[in-house]
Formats: sequence, structure tokens, C-alpha cells
Amino acid sequence: MESDFKIAVIGLGIIGGSMAYALRDFRNAKITGCDTDSETLRLASERGAVDEAYPESERAIKDADLVIIATYPDSIVKIVKDNAGCFKPGAVITDICGVKTRVSKEIEAVLPSGVYYVGSHPMAGKEVEGFTHAEAGIFKDCGFIITPSSASDKKSVRLIYEMAEYMGAGKIAVSTPYEHDEIIAYTSDLMHIAACGLCLDFNQKMNLAYTAGAFRDCTRIALINPKLWTELFMENPEQIVNEIDRYMRSLQSFRDAINNNDEKKLFSLLERVRENKLDILGRVPHKQAAERSLR
Repeated sequence: MESDFKIAVIGLGIIGGSMAYALRDFRNAKITGCDTDSETLRLASERGAVDEAYPESERAIKDADLVIIATYPDSIVKIVKDNAGCFKPGAVITDICGVKTRVSKEIEAVLPSGVYYVGSHPMAGKEVEGFTHAEAGIFKDCGFIITPSSASDKKSVRLIYEMAEYMGAGKIAVSTPYEHDEIIAYTSDLMHIAACGLCLDFNQKMNLAYTAGAFRDCTRIALINPKLWTELFMENPEQIVNEIDRYMRSLQSFRDAINNNDEKKLFSLLERVRENKLDILGRVPHKQAAERSLR
């Protein structure tokens, strides 16, 4: 049975392409895709990620009930503004940007009347980029943050929640755009900066014979996309600097204990680290709390 529901995915990189794959058969929707790269469009069509692929965003957006903008932060608001006359009345727009405060405010300012915006952020990805690495499975049991704004209504937020569940997200939370940025500065931005710091200056005597799981796990995300992460870091400077300062104080505590040969202090720090890690592992989002925000 043919559905009258249509999804447009603007930007078919690893996240946009993976969402297109993961949303296959969601509401029996027709999926259109847009990308500036012709080879990506060819592959997305050939591999069944999208039903139709276009180089122009307005063609993909036309008549879409759900528009997913999966591009770099600097282009998101421009896409909404440039296509203001193309959105279907009642359409829901979501972006998957890793920073929300500015993007949300600027989208609200250019959003056409009768069109809704709900921010979203799937906590998934790989240390590689591009459509060729896209796959539906990257969202299995992942975290997913929904950031409603003044341009959202209950129905539009429920749609994004339903979309996240369908994609396989196992941990869904609802927050304000500001709270999202405040927390992400620690759980994502700082983690990338820490990995980058470990590779910015390293022991030149090392080779891979000296590495194991700890090295692999701590530096995996240092194989970074410089353009994307420059934009993300510059979008959230105050919160990121706060987290860097906190991290530096922690490093200083370890440095002082080791430098002062203070075994008792070092042991105490490591005990607290272990307790905090167990605390972190227990902080599972309550599904009921997220669902209450949809009522």
C-alpha cells in the first residue's frame, strides 16, 4: 500500500545516509534525498537508501512531511531560509546538529508559518565519514536527544520521538537546546578534544607494538573531520571552555599526586574515579520522563 507520508533527508553523509537507511518503511514513507555530491546521489539511489535523489534541496523538500537536515552547522539555517517557500504546511523540520542553542533560535526566526521545528541529535557515528560508510545499524541502542523549541508542538515532538524509536535508539532524552549544549560539551566535545590532545603531541619513540585497548579506545575519535568539528567547537565555546577547565583541574590533581610521590592521595583519586564511573553507568534515562514531555 502506497503511503502519502514523505521524508526528505538533506545531506547524505554518514549520519544522513544512515538515517535514510534506518527509516526505510517508517510510516511506509517515500524517502527523498539531497546532496551536493553526484556520486553520493548515485550510490544512495542504487543502494536503496532513498527513492529519489536530487542535487537541489527544494526538489527533495517539496511535499515532505518530515525534513531531516543532516548538514554541517553553518549551512542548516541557510537551508531553512532558502527553502522557506518550499515546505509543506504542517511539515516538521529537524536537524541532527551537535549544537542546538544558536541553531534553534535562528531557525525559529526564519521558519515559515505553519511549519514546525524540533531539534534532534542521534548520539551515534563512526570515526570515518561519507555515505559509503552509512548503515542503519549505527543507531541500535544509541542515545538520542530531542530538543523542542518555541517552534515545536506536541505532535511534532511525538513524531521525532517515534522516529528515534523506529531507528533503534535505546536511550531517549528530551531537553532544552541550552541544556543539550551544556551536557554535550562534556560527553562529546570534551571527549573529542581529549582524544585530539593525546595525538597533538605524542611520544615519538612509540610504535603500534606498544599499543593496546587503552590507546585504541582513548584515541579512536582523533581521526577527526577538521571542518565539522571546527564548526561544532566554535558554536559552543563557553560551555566547552568550562569543561576543559574542569578537565585540566583533574589532570593537575593527578600530576600533583604523582609528582609529590603522594601514594595516599593518588589512591584516593582513583577510588573516586571508580565510584564516579559506576555512578555514570547508572544514569540511564527514564523512558517515562521522556514520554511525559510528549503529553
